[in-house]
Amino acid sequence: MKKMIAILLLLSLMASISVGLAEEGGKSLIIYFDYSENINTEGLDVDAISSASIAEGPGIRDRSNLLVMVDLLRERTGADVYPLHIQEVYASWFDEMAGKALEDKENDVQFTFAEDLPDLSDVDTIYFGSAIWWYGMPQPVINFFQRADLSGKQLLYFSINRGSRNYEVLEMLAELQPNVNVVAETSISAMQDNESAAEEFTGWLDSLR
Repeated sequence: MKKMIAILLLLSLMASISVGLAEEGGKSLIIYFDYSENINTEGLDVDAISSASIAEGPGIRDRSNLLVMVDLLRERTGADVYPLHIQEVYASWFDEMAGKALEDKENDVQFTFAEDLPDLSDVDTIYFGSAIWWYGMPQPVINFFQRADLSGKQLLYFSINRGSRNYEVLEMLAELQPNVNVVAETSISAMQDNESAAEEFTGWLDSLR
């Protein structure tokens, strides 16, 4: 009950805050974890790889909606971008990946990142993007927040989802990063086309000014 009250208070606070984007001062960094960049690509063509984070069948979109959001955010803020890449890549088909992803979360699997985590010592604002898997963050994203120190920083969380939004993400962040200031969040449908995703995300960015 106390945890739920804390989350509700956080949501209420976020709703009342007007958040300036990076060009208004302070150093910012965009960090994201995208499924299409963390899969076994053997035997896949370019289109299959770019759309893998959502998934089944051609013609749904040209690329992951999460990457569309990252590009829009980079254009808007001018922030540097840091993609999270893991050594233990996932299967390229979403349904095959999903079962493994649930086991990873249940067993608190610790992934190996392909590169060192970014130095956040001089970063004021972090925009963090991921898909929502099994109602919350993918295990590699949980690993990032287990290992990084975001104390005193502003965090804006954006995600793509298939029906569940960011509620459990906010709950997990409160546990893993109790000293980070989550000032805004949004989650959009993973199943819409890139154009619709861009329009919705741009509206959210406009609301932060």
